[in-house]
This record gives sequence, C-alpha cells and structure tokens, in this order.
Amino acid sequence: MIFGWTTCLTYETGNRNLGYNYFSRLLDEMKKNNMQRLLVMMENPHDSACDLYNHGLDWPVKNSKLESLIDTKAINAHESSEFFSKIVEKAKGLAIEIYIEIKYMGMQGVKQSYPGIFENYDANGRKDMRYFHICCDNDQAHQYMRDKVEDVLQRYPKIDGIALEHPSYWGVCSCQSTQSKFFCDTGKEISEAEILDWQNKRIAWAVSDLINLAKSIQKKIKFGMFTGFSPENGNIKGYQHNRGHSIETLRDIGLDFAMPYCEGRYKEKEQHEIERVIEYLEPLEIYLHTTIRRNPPSGYPLPPKDPKYIKNMIEWGKAYSKIQPRFLGMSFFNEVNIPQENRKAVYEAIKEKRNLAQEALELTRIFGSIVENSK
Repeated sequence: MIFGWTTCLTYETGNRNLGYNYFSRLLDEMKKNNMQRLLVMMENPHDSACDLYNHGLDWPVKNSKLESLIDTKAINAHESSEFFSKIVEKAKGLAIEIYIEIKYMGMQGVKQSYPGIFENYDANGRKDMRYFHICCDNDQAHQYMRDKVEDVLQRYPKIDGIALEHPSYWGVCSCQSTQSKFFCDTGKEISEAEILDWQNKRIAWAVSDLINLAKSIQKKIKFGMFTGFSPENGNIKGYQHNRGHSIETLRDIGLDFAMPYCEGRYKEKEQHEIERVIEYLEPLEIYLHTTIRRNPPSGYPLPPKDPKYIKNMIEWGKAYSKIQPRFLGMSFFNEVNIPQENRKAVYEAIKEKRNLAQEALELTRIFGSIVENSK
C-alpha cells in the first residue's frame, strides 16, 4: 500500500510560516515511517488569511494573469524565498513521490484577470453567489484552470502527479454559459430531464482536457481527481450523477486514480460505506483521502478523530487492499493540523504487523460486504 500525508503550505497553519526546514524534516520523518507520498495543497482559498478577492496561490507564478491571485503571506509564493523546488529534489532522493493538489474553484478576485468568470445568473436573473464554484461551461473559467495547471507544471516539472479537486456541478446549473452550450449541443432550452446527463459529459470533457494538457507538458505525470462520497440517503450513484461524476463518464477519460472522501461521518459503518464508494468507482484505481483531524474547521462539522479511529481505518485498509487490487492506499489529511497522538497512531499502525486471526476475520467481513454490494 501507498501511505502518505496530505498537507498545506498555509491552510490551517495558524501563525506558523512553514518553509524548507519544516518540509525537509517531514520528508525525513516520512521516510523513517515507511510513507511514500506527499500531496501538497498549493492554493489556499479556504483560509481566513485570504479574503474573498485572493485565491491564495502558494507558488511564484510565471503567468501574469495569475499574479494577483498569489498569497503574498506565503513564503513559497515569492521568487526570492521559493523553497518547494528543493523539497521536490530532496523527495526524489528519498524515493518519496510529490503530488500537488489543484482546485477547480476560484475566489471573487479571479475576475480581475478573467472578467467574465462569474457572469452566472439563474433562471430568475439573481446573481449566483456561490463564489467558490466556477463552471466548466464558462470558457474563461476553464482557461483559468488550464493556466493554473500549466503554470504549476512549468514551475515544478519534476513532481510525480496532480490531484484535481472540485470539478463539479452542484445540481442543475443555469448560468449563461451552461444555457448557451446546452442549446448549442442540443438545440433546446435547459430541461431537468436532459441536463444532468449532459453535465456529466461536460465534466468528463473538462477533466480530460486538463489531463491532456498536463501530460503534454510532462508525459509521465499521474493525474487524479477527488470524487466519491456516500451521502446520508446512501444513494452513491445519484449523488455522483448530480455532481457530474458518474462513473460511466469518468472511466474512460484517462484518470490514473480517484480520491474518494473518507471523513468519519458514518462511525461504525464508515468502512462499509467507503467500500461501497470504491466499488461504485470501478474500474478506477483508488487513493483514499482520509481525514484525521481532531478539530475540524468552523462551518465544516466532522466527527473528531482519535488514535483508535485512525488505527482501525489503517487496519481495515491493509486488509481491504489484499482483496481489492484497485485500492492503492491512503493519504492522511491534514498533516499540519493534527495532534501528536494522531500522528503517532498513523506511524504505529502503518508499521504494525497484524494478528493473523484478526486479519482473517476482517477479510471475511470485507469479502462478504463486496459480495453483498455486487448483488
């Protein structure tokens, strides 16, 4: 299995200004504890340190259209203090992969360089205030995404992969761009009977275009995306379809892996629900985004995670990987904001050799669950 951290340069770091020394020590720690992959958020739109007009790019951009979007408080965002390229080099020497997370989203400030990006209105003419959401049907929005992917790969050509987050619709979109493209494709006005299937094809097109762009710059780059979640009603297929993430449209676009969300919402049923999501995402290979924060951010209420939860999830993952070859491993989020006891639990569980009797019981349960899901 591949075990690794998902971490950040600025998000949830508080007053800490994390630089080369922090990440260098982290790489050494990872190597010592059998971790093989570091996934780094290189933009920071969620943090209160960035207002609604600063998307928070954390690298010194080359494209002038992106200059107004950098987080000036980030050490790595300035040419004179950029350090992440040295981290990439060190990781190569330690046989640790470096992946960068890029978000398909934007704060209001993006419109300074892409002025038509938020010209989204619903059918009643009210302004769409979901400022985090950018629509792939908007040409400027998608160009903004292409510019970010191209820029980060030009800056860091030796990284191993990119993980794309939030290329989604949130139900039926009726922005001007969607209306125009839907009419162009179908010759009809938007109707709920047809729009969702069409939106799934549009997401597949957008992600495929970014994959092709990335691999034209760096042929060996691995490209994945965050997707997959078991909603409260248990209808995984319906949830994925509403977001534009149906497996029927994602399976053949060239993704190297998918990253479902494992956030501890289901308590004792957590592992069962994750297995259902992974089964739904067949044939994509899976690298599981596993939240292990004790204290979630305000406005995003998730159950607190403790060492017992962490060890149970890793034990499950080790057993599950033996009967599910598509399950590549687990990435633990958020490395910069977890208590020491949770960090220790991760490392101990990765190294721990399992009791054969316990493993046999877990494998029996998992196999039974897979059989039940396949019926």
